Amino acid sequence: MYHKLKLHYDTLRSKLCRTIQLLRGGKNMEIEMKRYVSALKARLWIVLLIVAAATASAYMYTKNFTPSYYTANTKLIVNKTIEAFGAEQMDFSSIGTSIRLIETYKQIIQTPAIMDKVVEKYPELGLTANQLIGMVNVYAVNETQVMSLSATDSNYVLAARVVNAVSEVFKAEIPKIMKVDNVTILTKAKENEPTRPYGQNLKLNVAVTFAVSLMLSAGLIVLLEYLDNSIKSEEEIWQLVGVPSFAAIPKMKKRDFKRRYSGPTSKSLQAGEQAL
Repeated sequence: MYHKLKLHYDTLRSKLCRTIQLLRGGKNMEIEMKRYVSALKARLWIVLLIVAAATASAYMYTKNFTPSYYTANTKLIVNKTIEAFGAEQMDFSSIGTSIRLIETYKQIIQTPAIMDKVVEKYPELGLTANQLIGMVNVYAVNETQVMSLSATDSNYVLAARVVNAVSEVFKAEIPKIMKVDNVTILTKAKENEPTRPYGQNLKLNVAVTFAVSLMLSAGLIVLLEYLDNSIKSEEEIWQLVGVPSFAAIPKMKKRDFKRRYSGPTSKSLQAGEQAL
């Protein structure tokens, strides 16, 4: 009987100890959270300073050092015609062939066979064949007979002149290369109508910098507080040694002493010294 009661007592005691430990753990967690929140409030000016500096730097860098790019486009059609009844008519039987030819034409355009001719015919562009190949892109429009050429540069006028020059040279040279004259220029890029620039995403860069700098600065404050082992409150004393505090000595500055000893008592002492 005694052993059963003792076993029951030990079981209850162990459960009670675990409960107390859990309660203390929750209390410790609450104290830690309050500590970090207090640290963030006390050093909020540091967070704001870092965020403001980072956001201003991102704005200035994006505005002054990130270039804007423009894209100029032309469209060409690959189409074969035949003469019928004294006039040129569309050859419907060659539409599939024309569509398949676009893939070949895409490769021909971006070769020195075309770009060297552009450099030779348009020296005012001031570009090499390799530079032209890097600027120009070619793609088919939704599996049609239409082929689109685009040139990208920070100067829209230069991009428009380049894409127009490449289109003209390609139209003139393709009959010599492929022995077939089936390319027509549909539209040209207009130098006086620039497209919308891209590449300088000011709002996105500033927003991302703001969020990242806010998280990093707040994390830095929390890390500094975590590495700080000094005791700052009565709750921390109870947490460490398990005994309550009976008194606290406040930290006083020099100006506090001056105010304390410049009151009526000090004036009376000065008057008594003068009387003596």
